[in-house]
Amino acid sequence: MRLVLLMAVFVALAAAAGYYGMAPQIAEGFRLLTLMFGALIILGSIAGGIRVSGRRRAPNLAPRVRRHVA
Repeated sequence: MRLVLLMAVFVALAAAAGYYGMAPQIAEGFRLLTLMFGALIILGSIAGGIRVSGRRRAPNLAPRVRRHVA
C-alpha cells in the first residue's frame, strides 16, 4: 500500500510539473544526472572496476560430537 501511495505522489508531482511548465527543467536535470553517473561508471570500469574479495573462510571449529557408550 505504501508503494501505491508513493507512486501516486510521483504521478501527481509529474502532472503538476507539466502543468506549471517545470517539466523541461526536470528532464534536463535527469539528463545531466544520467550523463554524470554514466561517466562515473565508465571511469570506474576503466580504473579497474569494483574489487570483490573472495569468499571468507569459516574458522576451523571442531564439531562437538557426543558419543554414548552402549
